[in-house]
Amino acid sequence: MSDYRNGGKREIAEIKFLIHDLRVEPFINEVIHFHVTLNTDLELHGIEQAQVLHGEDLASLRELALSGRKAFREYSNAVRNFSPDETILRAGRKYVDTIHSICDLVLNPLWGRSDRVLVFLPPTSRSVQGRNHYRNCIAWIRGVRARIAAFIEEQEGNADLRQQFDVAAEIEAFTRNVIQGYVAETGRAKVELQVGPLDPAVVMGSVPRFHRMYFNLVMNAVDAMSDKRVGILKISEVIEGNDAVLRVQDDGEGMTPEKVAHLMRDAGTLDGELHSLGFVFVRQTVADFGGQLTIDSRFGEGTTITIRFPRQLGVAPPPRRVLPGEDDLLPRLARIEAERRRSAHPASPQPQVGATEEPQRSSMEGGVRPYGQILLEDHRKSEAEHPGSLFAIAVAPDGRVDAFTHRPYERLWDLSHEDLSPMLWRTIVRGRIETDERTEPFLILKPPQDVGEYFDFREIPEAERSTARFLHMVRDEYIRTARTLIATGLPSAMPTLLADAPRFFGSDPALTGSSPAPLKSLADRPLSTEA
Repeated sequence: MSDYRNGGKREIAEIKFLIHDLRVEPFINEVIHFHVTLNTDLELHGIEQAQVLHGEDLASLRELALSGRKAFREYSNAVRNFSPDETILRAGRKYVDTIHSICDLVLNPLWGRSDRVLVFLPPTSRSVQGRNHYRNCIAWIRGVRARIAAFIEEQEGNADLRQQFDVAAEIEAFTRNVIQGYVAETGRAKVELQVGPLDPAVVMGSVPRFHRMYFNLVMNAVDAMSDKRVGILKISEVIEGNDAVLRVQDDGEGMTPEKVAHLMRDAGTLDGELHSLGFVFVRQTVADFGGQLTIDSRFGEGTTITIRFPRQLGVAPPPRRVLPGEDDLLPRLARIEAERRRSAHPASPQPQVGATEEPQRSSMEGGVRPYGQILLEDHRKSEAEHPGSLFAIAVAPDGRVDAFTHRPYERLWDLSHEDLSPMLWRTIVRGRIETDERTEPFLILKPPQDVGEYFDFREIPEAERSTARFLHMVRDEYIRTARTLIATGLPSAMPTLLADAPRFFGSDPALTGSSPAPLKSLADRPLSTEA
């Protein structure tokens, strides 16, 4: 295996590895899109002074973004045309420097002015409804800036490449601060992210390189599930003997044995290549850590990447080093949003987001809202290129609907459940009605994402909580949700996919197959109290 970190190719390889990892342009474009929308909302609601201040910031960002696109074209052309190494390095460094400047501008406190003006806008304004999408983009851009800073530090010889760190703590923090937003945005909320268990374990190596390696694994998994209606990405790290074992598992398209063998072989050259660099970097980083890498993949079924890192035995986990700006912007945004909610809905214990979020225990004729009809109407009036609707629902054991929020897909805005229900999106059953190849609607249901928050929401005492209890309760809630939707207007024959169905329904062939099953198949399953 060639070592691209030695000899004349070292700098070329490193700049290519970094640029391959950044993937920042779509997030920059979305930040600009958000602020253009915010400017429009400020104008519509007559907040003129805030609009003037914000417009100046936006003009600067647009100008830098244009420079970034131009710099990337120059770099891409230099690589594809097999230009001399000095030309590629010069173009690559120019692009990286430009992206670094864009990140600095986006994360500069001056944008706090636009954070604050959100308070003056009504909940139905597009910029308020898109604030969580914006936060995901900001989180990714913050991670990009941190990676560029670490790259510069390493290139200048100031980086500590032999650090002791708790691999579990780094996975948890990097997932929370960077990966969750990336999966939500790039996976278009069709990828379900499951993290855990994470066993504390001290390993030796470069933390920034570990982050970049981990991201490459996630990026590949998300890409592999791009054509799925619903995909599951599982991340875990456990102690096995003297090793800390990281596993990244997807249920995507899988790979042939030939493709696996290709990934495990070294590329003959990096000249003229802009793709397939991620796994080269993964293998190189695993080797730097003294670890072992294996790939278990079946074509059409999914892939599991397993990496074994040698542990530092008998060493206590050191304090985690916080990324620059990690605890700055996002908590401030969360505080601003919490203040808005308290002032707008001082008596409500649950979130109220936009005109379509419904408080609990709403009543209509007969004491029941037509939840199924509402979702079909959202799908019908959706103006998106591929019509759909988004919802979250909590159905209590006695059949009451404790929470319900919904919205149609918008023409120009990608929505996520976090946009729809920021306070509950990890806590309750979520779903979508989308359009299949025959332009017919079909249903996707997803389980609560956070076990602890789900138990809190259902007021389960700490002593009674367990994984088995969670699986048992969510299984029943899936069934109650199906019955509620059918009873309130959703067709019983509607094709339905359940995210991570085998986890809750075992080997039940009607619900765990790759094809959608009629919603009635789920509703007909017995509850625990009926079995």
